[in-house]
Amino acid sequence: MLRFTAGVFSHVFRSELAVVLHHASVWSMLAGVHVDVNALDDKQHGAGTLHGFGLAVDLDTAGDRPIDLARLYGYLARVLLPGYDVVLESDHVHVEWDAHRKPAPLTAPAP
Repeated sequence: MLRFTAGVFSHVFRSELAVVLHHASVWSMLAGVHVDVNALDDKQHGAGTLHGFGLAVDLDTAGDRPIDLARLYGYLARVLLPGYDVVLESDHVHVEWDAHRKPAPLTAPAP
């Protein structure tokens, strides 16, 4: 199940993010782990991110288990098209639509 953190909003909900949320919900159902949507369109992220343009989402897993985050990352890196940048951060998975970037690696980087 997808759960949205209080205060998460989007000025314009883009279809590119709907695809990410769809796949995150499929992974959640298959893994039996809730996925929390922590950020969509906000102005609090830095200039190097596409959150401010409504083209990025931050996802977390219930319980904050690193293995669950790595599995969510690996799943999204496999199923999303190459235009998506999937990044495993220390405490969440960051996904953004940027057709100019190279595809994400299929396995999580070593901690």
